[in-house]
Amino acid sequence: MRLNAKMLKNVASVNQWDYANEAHVQEGQVNEIYIQLVDLDKTAEIDKSTALPQFPLRHMPQYTTTVALEATFESIDDAFQFIVAGSQPFPQDESIWKFTLSSSQLPQSGNLKLKLTTDGSDSYFLVISAIRADLLEVGGC
Repeated sequence: MRLNAKMLKNVASVNQWDYANEAHVQEGQVNEIYIQLVDLDKTAEIDKSTALPQFPLRHMPQYTTTVALEATFESIDDAFQFIVAGSQPFPQDESIWKFTLSSSQLPQSGNLKLKLTTDGSDSYFLVISAIRADLLEVGGC
């Protein structure tokens, strides 16, 4: 099973959200990043004859006792790298996860490294270009 995640925006409820190309975070503010886990090996079918790899199906973690998802926000400078534990905002859909970043946590890279732990077994995957940080002040000449 190859896991990945789709970024979500305008999240209001378990059935009300939109897909996004990337999550937008603002420097100096508390930011919430929503994702939906997807299984790249399972794809949508239109007419039962053609699988569509650009539309992977959501992934609902299978576990008996524990499930956890953590995101590592990497940086070239180790001092700016941090890890945030995810939460499941909607118990009805375990494919959707939320990461809350404090006002002092600003991603230094656009990539999102995820670790899914189910019953003590870890799966790692990387979402490339998942985040865009909007800075308060941009330096100039």
